[in-house]
Amino acid sequence: MSLYLLRHGQTNWNKAGIVQGRYDVPLNDEGRRQAKEAKKTLDEVTFDYCYCSPLCRARETMELALGDRIQDIEVVFDDRLVEMAYGNYEGTDWRAGDYQSARRRLAYRFAKGESYLDVAHRAFSLLDELKEKATKGNVLLVCHGGIARVINSYFIDAVDNDSFIDNICPNGGIRKYEYTDRYIAPVIEVPDNLKGI
Repeated sequence: MSLYLLRHGQTNWNKAGIVQGRYDVPLNDEGRRQAKEAKKTLDEVTFDYCYCSPLCRARETMELALGDRIQDIEVVFDDRLVEMAYGNYEGTDWRAGDYQSARRRLAYRFAKGESYLDVAHRAFSLLDELKEKATKGNVLLVCHGGIARVINSYFIDAVDNDSFIDNICPNGGIRKYEYTDRYIAPVIEVPDNLKGI
């Protein structure tokens, strides 16, 4: 079974290049069209579970993408999927040089916000919990660009800082992941001849 990720459709703030973060900005007409387009792909997949960010742009995307079958799927609104808190940069121009510089530092905590390490802590805890459910059925996550970037790094090995930041799931974009792709080396016993070193 698989985990599917759907990023919410476009908002007017996406279109204008404004940092949204925790602002609860609704979809625009293009975002609704993107969600309906995503439905065509997702209709081919049976979902047992859907975990969704509580922000309205994600909620509306989920409702449009799942359509009538939403009543047959266990839906959970989980705060761990809410968009990254960009703090003082929320509501500002996404292209601003100081914002672009700050967002490339993974351990940097935005004033009144989070760092990507903070986001990974909460997102990874959810992904670890969903592993068992994903062995029983397909799981859909409906979330945001920053969270999508972190989720991608959970499944993809050896992502450097630039690849992490430059990895953008487009509005209405769908990604598919398998837990079998995630390999973590087991604990290895230290050989006797090296134990004293």
